[in-house]
Amino acid sequence: MILKTIKLNLPTLVLLIIEAAVGVLLLVNPIGFTSVIIRAIGIGLVVLGIVCCINYFRTQAQEAAASGMLFIGIILALLGAFLITRTQWLITTFTVILAVYAIMILLLGVLKLQWTVDLVRMKREKWGMAGISALIAIIFAVLILWNPFKSTEILWKLAGAGLVAQSVFDIIVLIFCPRVVAKDVRPREKKSDKNEKSEEAEE
Repeated sequence: MILKTIKLNLPTLVLLIIEAAVGVLLLVNPIGFTSVIIRAIGIGLVVLGIVCCINYFRTQAQEAAASGMLFIGIILALLGAFLITRTQWLITTFTVILAVYAIMILLLGVLKLQWTVDLVRMKREKWGMAGISALIAIIFAVLILWNPFKSTEILWKLAGAGLVAQSVFDIIVLIFCPRVVAKDVRPREKKSDKNEKSEEAEE
C-alpha cells in the first residue's frame, strides 16, 4: 500500500526532498548558499543578455528593430552584473524575498489546514500529522513576517528550518495519510464496470 502511494506521488516526493535539501543548506550556511544562488542567477542573466545581443546583430535590421532584442539583452546583462557584484547587499537588505516566501508558506499552511479538515471529515487515521504540518507552516510564516530577530542570518536559518520541518512532515503525511488513496478509487471503478455490464445486459 505504501509503495503504491509512493509511486502515485513520486514527483511530489522528489520536490519535497529537494525542499528539505535546500532547507538543510540554509541551516548549515545560509549566507553562503544564498550567495551562490544569487550569483548563479546573475551569471545566467548575463549569458542570456549576451545571447540576445548577438541574436540582435544576426537578425535583419527591420526585424531586429521590431524585436527590441538589444534593449532586452543589455537590461538582462546589467541586471545579472548587479546580482553578481552586489550579492552581499542583496542578502542583508533584500528581505522582501523572505516576505514573499513567508506569504506563500502561510497560504500553503491554510491549504494544509483544509487538508486536515478533509481527513477528519473522511474519518481517516493519522490526520494529526497533517494538522502538525499545517501548524508548522503557519507558525514559521508568521515568525518570518513578524521578524523579531535583529540578525538577517537568523532569519534565513529560520526559513531553512521551516523548509526542513515542512518537507519532512509533508512526506510523512503524503505517504501515511493521503486524502485520496488507491483503494478509494477502485470500488468506484468496479461499480461503474457493474453498471456498464447491467446496461449491456438490458440492451
